[in-house]
Amino acid sequence: MISIVKRMSLISALLFSTTACSDKIIATTAGQSSAESEAVIVTVPSHRIGDKFRNPYLPADFEPSFVSFLKARFFDDMVFPDTPENYRQHWQEANLEKIHNPNFNQAQATLIGHSTVLLQYRGINILTDPIFSERSSFSQSVGPKRYTPPALSIEQLPNIDIIVISHNHYDHLDVDSVKALTHSSFVKNVNAKQPLWLVPLGLKEWFGQFNVGNIEEMDWWQTFTFNSKSSGELTIQAQPSQHWSRRGLFDTNKSLWASWAFIWPATDDEANPNEKFTAWFGGDTAYNPYQFKEIGQALGKVDLAMIPIGAYEPRWFMKPQHVNPLDAVEIFKDINAKSAFGIHWNTFVLTAEAVDEPPKALERALQQNGLDAKLFQAMNIGATWLPSTADSVNK
Repeated sequence: MISIVKRMSLISALLFSTTACSDKIIATTAGQSSAESEAVIVTVPSHRIGDKFRNPYLPADFEPSFVSFLKARFFDDMVFPDTPENYRQHWQEANLEKIHNPNFNQAQATLIGHSTVLLQYRGINILTDPIFSERSSFSQSVGPKRYTPPALSIEQLPNIDIIVISHNHYDHLDVDSVKALTHSSFVKNVNAKQPLWLVPLGLKEWFGQFNVGNIEEMDWWQTFTFNSKSSGELTIQAQPSQHWSRRGLFDTNKSLWASWAFIWPATDDEANPNEKFTAWFGGDTAYNPYQFKEIGQALGKVDLAMIPIGAYEPRWFMKPQHVNPLDAVEIFKDINAKSAFGIHWNTFVLTAEAVDEPPKALERALQQNGLDAKLFQAMNIGATWLPSTADSVNK
């Protein structure tokens, strides 16, 4: 008998495609029209067709066979790993002292679990794809159950300024986490505002049911400038990725998916001089040889990249939607990253690779590309990345 958990994992992998066309993408600032902004117009295949979105660099006739996937899973030799019990090989508790007392002039990023990262720099706290729930599902009674707990709880977080969402799948957009993060009791400082949510096109309406008012909906290449008297300026840009979206039976690709760039400008303050710092969050994506090179050209260099490395087997089905570690290294190179760590692994059993395989495969991929393993880490859940990669491994 097929377990409900594995049914959920399989259904979440379904991918649809649409026909091809091309359009002009205009990079604008959130809240501005293209005429009001200093726009850069680039002709690329369109990622929108009518009221749906698509992946512009997949073949026009591409359509993975979900029936073939089910046949291979249940009637051939495809085997999903069992959910580990008390799996802690790559897990540790987060360093709360470091999180609540960060160095203002030094960026740091803590992997909380799956694709949930706490990025902190110059007094700004950013949370990515928050999921603190026990299950990645429409219900906490069924669906993939996490085998490593979050490295900290929502109550242990510092005040969060910005939350970004990559897309609407249950392992990246979690209802209970959204409710908790928007509840007034979460905001510890009475003078603090509710977090600003930045989401891809088509998702703002969904957040309305939870009375989330501080939210911006963004298209690829659109930017938002976050200003703070104490922290200065931060530019956040929604950028392309190759994925898909769905939460119900009839909303496939009705909302967009995105990666996110965070750009702190250089400062010439004599007391606190800082060089420009750029971080990039990949969310959930497959690889293609176009979009990530475009991102690299746009950003120039990336000081820290958070790149998915898990949930990638079998390749014949997952390749158009999820990178494997070898693809992840190609993204690392394409976006001109100086340092990176892996996300989207070591939390849920979603696909067929062994749960401890991603870090091994990442090491092999780095060796194959002649790259130092310190540059791109499969660091523990709970570990905090610091600019000196040699000092930040699993600390």
